[in-house]
Amino acid sequence: MRTKTLLLIAAIGAAGVGTSMAQVYSVNAVGYVNTTIPASGFALISNPLKAATNTISALFAGVPDGTKVFKYIPGTGYAIAAYDELGGSFLPDSVASLNVMPGEGVFVQNPTKTPLTITFVGEVPQGVLSTALVAGLQIVSSQVPQAGIITTDLGYTPADGDKVYQFTPAQAYYISAYDAGFGEWAPALKPLAVGEAVFLQKVAAGTWTRTFNVNQ
Repeated sequence: MRTKTLLLIAAIGAAGVGTSMAQVYSVNAVGYVNTTIPASGFALISNPLKAATNTISALFAGVPDGTKVFKYIPGTGYAIAAYDELGGSFLPDSVASLNVMPGEGVFVQNPTKTPLTITFVGEVPQGVLSTALVAGLQIVSSQVPQAGIITTDLGYTPADGDKVYQFTPAQAYYISAYDAGFGEWAPALKPLAVGEAVFLQKVAAGTWTRTFNVNQ
């Protein structure tokens, strides 16, 4: 599996079904990804694997008291869920029940004075992977859990006027804009880590589509 992953593949399950005429071979790759939120800071992260349940409450279960997850709703703003250690759940329920799927992303605020590691466990998305993109701002990520440049490594095809806002450990945005006339980003894009999301601003709606298989 030629992916630039970090702590990803924990197990690969293969099942063969044979007959006298043909054989069918299938592979499901499952594993885990660790993502770190800086002490007393924010990180813009993705859910890089398909879990059994992809809600905020399930994906971020067991985080420290006061941890907040911010899901950006295009055209509306942030829906915010905060973890209440006493009650053992995220509140409000209406936000805690929202899904965060591969291809999406959220801000996470770490209220503690030490780095917070969040572990995602699930299946690597495969096949034709398509993320719908709206005109304006949205948080997006690669559906394939890889590190690299969003275009050359992660399969995003830019449109003129696209802007990528990468949130850095220094708690600031690194902003790159695409000029189709010159065919380049200014300033140059920086690589994304596995499990990192970005803000993407588009002039017109589109899609981020990529075909991926673990045997590639």
